[in-house]
Amino acid sequence: MTFEVAKMHKLQDQMESLVYDWVWEDISEQFNVEDVEQLTQEQVDELYEYSDSDACYEGYVGMVIRSICDNWEGMQE
Repeated sequence: MTFEVAKMHKLQDQMESLVYDWVWEDISEQFNVEDVEQLTQEQVDELYEYSDSDACYEGYVGMVIRSICDNWEGMQE
């Protein structure tokens, strides 16, 4: 029998949710906003830049930041 992690998709969802909450707390404190739609274009550009930089841990953190930025852009249309 080959080893498998049970319910891996649930684990990944929980990890992404934890990272989202953690990242959003930092974003909301940094930019003094309560909701994604309160971010400005300049702030979103800064977040995108950070998510692609060496300073950002690639993986869930970068993915979540880009997701927040993408959600913001969707709200602007």
